[in-house]
Amino acid sequence: MDNIETHAPGDAPAGEGRPVVRTPLILFLMSSSYIAITLNIQGFVGMLPLVQREFVLSGAEAGLYTSFYFLSATIIAVLSGRIVDRIGTGWGLILGVATVAVMMLLHAISPFYALILVFAFVTGMGFSLVTPSVSKGVTENVRSSRRASAMGIVHGVGGSGALIGTAALPYLGQLYGWRVVLAVTGAIAGVIALSIYRFYPRKSHPDSRSSTAASESGDEAPGSESFRRDIAEILGNGPFITICVLGVVFGMSLSSITGHMTLFLTQDLDYTPAAAGIGLAAFHVGGIFGQPGWGVINDRFLAGRRRFGLIVLALLTGTMALFFGLIVSTGVLPFPAILVSSGLLGFFVLGIPGLYFTSISELASGRQAGLATGVALVFSRTGVVFAAPVFGFLSDRTGDYSTSWIALAAVVLLIAVSVTSLSQRYKMP
Repeated sequence: MDNIETHAPGDAPAGEGRPVVRTPLILFLMSSSYIAITLNIQGFVGMLPLVQREFVLSGAEAGLYTSFYFLSATIIAVLSGRIVDRIGTGWGLILGVATVAVMMLLHAISPFYALILVFAFVTGMGFSLVTPSVSKGVTENVRSSRRASAMGIVHGVGGSGALIGTAALPYLGQLYGWRVVLAVTGAIAGVIALSIYRFYPRKSHPDSRSSTAASESGDEAPGSESFRRDIAEILGNGPFITICVLGVVFGMSLSSITGHMTLFLTQDLDYTPAAAGIGLAAFHVGGIFGQPGWGVINDRFLAGRRRFGLIVLALLTGTMALFFGLIVSTGVLPFPAILVSSGLLGFFVLGIPGLYFTSISELASGRQAGLATGVALVFSRTGVVFAAPVFGFLSDRTGDYSTSWIALAAVVLLIAVSVTSLSQRYKMP
């Protein structure tokens, strides 16, 4: 992170006459917001068996948690992008992380599972503020030539929260109880929110000033003519929508793999739950390297060709899903080879969001960066909401996950080919 060039939000974009400040602070604070989110959410999901045992839940009832969380995050994705455009990246990060912190503390003391689902819904709203804040923050603070690398670093470092949450929290929950563990991680999120409040520079950005002025007159309110005009402009941007289609690949792959990897390893390949957890952790380890790695690859070796880089990642993701369906599912590979395969899958799948949100922010005007990110999130989160149930349904109908993997591969590869065709239509590089 030391080599990423940033500038204060109040300055003009780097390279336009303003001095550039070399500091990793802004990127670190944005990364910490993701750590707070993923540590708590993935950690709670990892502890669901303990929650299930306490509240005597069916598998379907336990699975509602993820649905409630992503449902709210999807519903308000566009609105949250507009909110970030109006209040700025710093306040967006603070409010998002603080919301998650409070909701996790309420999770820990909730006497009913139905109430936890309500808190999950609100948690999704808080999470919805973080991604557009990060996307807009990187656009404001990092030179375009290094933007994909910076976005990858933020998402990659932030992904360490998911790794810790899935690998450590279930074990700690068994020792001390899931409520105690969740109270601690919620408090950690609160400390991170306070740190962002203390250290993130919240000067008015030129774009945000104009947006604020407009909001005071009511022109930027959701449902206003200005809001509808901006949405129409974004949705009418062919290259933008083409990139958004690739976001569906990320959502589908992420939800299918994280939601079913442990079930696949235990049910189809007869590994213990502990070993299956290690297999899922390998996926997240691959992602920690994949996020910054693919940003560097795109900036340095693909000449910043975001669309081309995303198509490559989609093709690699589809190929790996096919490999799991045809080879891994047969049980012929030893466990170390499965871990390597899972790591490669994470390297490809979790390498997508950095390039994806960099592309989205660059295709939108500075004033619309948050709103555009919100629209892009609708595409990716739609994939999240619908893919995992279908992935599981195919497994239930066929008796194993091989067909699920092959179906995922087919859809992902079809989307990659379709985007290639659309890119030629819009003459995208």
